Amino acid sequence: MTTETRLAQIEMKLDLVLALLQGGAMASEQAACAYTLHAWLDEWLRAYKVPNIKRGTFNMIDIAVRVHIKPNLPDVPLNLVTGLELQKFLTGINMGRTRKSVFNVLKESFAAAHNLKLITDNPTQAVKIPVHIHERGMALTPDEIVAFLAAIRGHTLENYFLFLLYTGCRRSEALTLYRNDVDFENKLLHIHGTKTKGSKRTIPLFENVAALLSGIEKKADGSYFSFAPDYPTHKFKKLCPTHRLHDLRHTFATTCLKAKIPMKVVQKWLGHSKLSTTADTYSHVTDEINRAEAAALDLYLTQKSSE
Repeated sequence: MTTETRLAQIEMKLDLVLALLQGGAMASEQAACAYTLHAWLDEWLRAYKVPNIKRGTFNMIDIAVRVHIKPNLPDVPLNLVTGLELQKFLTGINMGRTRKSVFNVLKESFAAAHNLKLITDNPTQAVKIPVHIHERGMALTPDEIVAFLAAIRGHTLENYFLFLLYTGCRRSEALTLYRNDVDFENKLLHIHGTKTKGSKRTIPLFENVAALLSGIEKKADGSYFSFAPDYPTHKFKKLCPTHRLHDLRHTFATTCLKAKIPMKVVQKWLGHSKLSTTADTYSHVTDEINRAEAAALDLYLTQKSSE
């Protein structure tokens, strides 16, 4: 926690004490709230989210609450949280994707509290956050792949990283893989998609993936990988600092396209709901392939003309 964050927390707590000391009908009404911020987030997650969401989605919300919100926002009565406080907190989160995820959790949980009349005003309505600009992923180069494979050899997460590299699965999809999702006989792999309707899919059980999974000792519940979702993300960054964990997925897709696997097939393997998503995401790869093929045609025509 930074010094600025600590000072902000102290300032918010002092504002709360002053508000309570001032007394009056408004302070009495505010103090009557049944939940503090942290207690309401726990209750909202337990009552509204757990029964209705998949494990992968729960993990993302849990990280937002446990790692970002609770350590950085004081546990004050829910109706004393202000939009300005939330604005300052969210602005202090540097990563756009994380900021958006945390904002969504706060927005939905405060909306539920407002609908239940636990609070009279929803402070998230006053919050404006920058639009998250999706960054294009970067596939590892052949040299980077060699270096990465050497770096993870013998690591606790070696098999997990290899699975992502060999299948193009998302982080949470690998964490929800169980023994009965793997059909060794028919060479099929069932993926529990966590992002879109089309992300729940069945892909071929490639030989390198079958060999990898055969050598993994499964957990008591039948799962292949059992980590907190943020654990592999942090570890990957230390092993491969110039890339993100999601770039293993981009590496798989890029490899497929360069191997001339049809775009429609790559779309299904990745679990994209639309072909346009795959085409837009990997347009730079197809452009590169087209240039290489054009050069090959030019060379062929030049040779033929000189005969």
